[in-house]
Amino acid sequence: MLNIYRPLARNRDFLISLAGRCASRFGDEVAVVALTLRLQAAGGRPYLIALLLAAGLVPSIAAAGTVGRVADSVDSRRVLVTAAVAQACCCVPLIFVHQVAVMIVLVAVLGTGAAFSQATWQALIPRAVGEENIGTATAVQQATFTVATILAPAVGGILTAAFGTGVPLALDAITFGAMAVAAVAIRTRRGGARAAQRAEAAQGAEAAQGAEAAQSTPAQPGAQRDTAGGWAALRSDPLLAPLVAGLTAFVLLGMMTNVVQVFLVRETLHASAAWFGGLEAITMAGLACGVLACGRITTDAARAWAVAAGAAIMSLAMLAFGLAPVVLLLVPFAVLVGAGNGMVNVCAATLVMTRTQERMRGRP
Repeated sequence: MLNIYRPLARNRDFLISLAGRCASRFGDEVAVVALTLRLQAAGGRPYLIALLLAAGLVPSIAAAGTVGRVADSVDSRRVLVTAAVAQACCCVPLIFVHQVAVMIVLVAVLGTGAAFSQATWQALIPRAVGEENIGTATAVQQATFTVATILAPAVGGILTAAFGTGVPLALDAITFGAMAVAAVAIRTRRGGARAAQRAEAAQGAEAAQGAEAAQSTPAQPGAQRDTAGGWAALRSDPLLAPLVAGLTAFVLLGMMTNVVQVFLVRETLHASAAWFGGLEAITMAGLACGVLACGRITTDAARAWAVAAGAAIMSLAMLAFGLAPVVLLLVPFAVLVGAGNGMVNVCAATLVMTRTQERMRGRP
């Protein structure tokens, strides 16, 4: 079983990128807990927390086309370092600012940087590990990020209770610096002038071959994926189109549960901030189980079924989550929510990567 991980264990660029991104993920989760508790303690209503969380996610949706084109055409090191430095700079004023409107604007800037960073890493890692290792690399990344996020919510709750929200946000700024160092240290690069020249040459060769083939072969369904934009490529794929549509709705519903969870734990069930952070950590432990369970899946059909099963597990567990009369009963349901989430994350990400052309992997 361990043989499938050996190529990654010897891959310098993969390990460096994993360490930098893992540190940044840890800092992000600590900061989310701190900001959520800050708003809740200040008497903020659920819609304010919803706006804060949405501010971090909307840029990746609203600017998806621009983000994807930049990730596929601009030098990856430049994009990653710029995004990390910009995000670190945004964390500093968040330490001192308590006005909700200003916090939302700063979180939106953080989300914009995250959108560019995530798209670039998403396209860069497959090149670093090789096509044959994409599925395993995705599982390892998800599992490693889970180790960080298991600790992060509890640490965020404890640090906020002990020192206020400034220390967790300062920690987040430091971890963005770690991600910038990782981006500089890795040798694998993507995008830039050389990549544009290679893409033009490849497109010219494809066009010549396509012209010859068109004279003797009728057009095939989905052939437009070779030249279409990111969203068009997804829509033309018979598996990815319904998958992405369903997961988009699922993510939006998940955002709603994230908003009300702090009020369920802190106000309805009268639990402490440490309990809130601890439940987040337990959820991440379940996520690790789901990721490891799906790490060895090798076929698209099996991955698609795993996504459906994970979504069903999450849905049923969240229903039970909302009906629990005491906070202690939330523990097993948090594990199931995390396990389903892990199954969905690793299998959906692998499907998108393996069914998308290399030169367009920053766009989905």
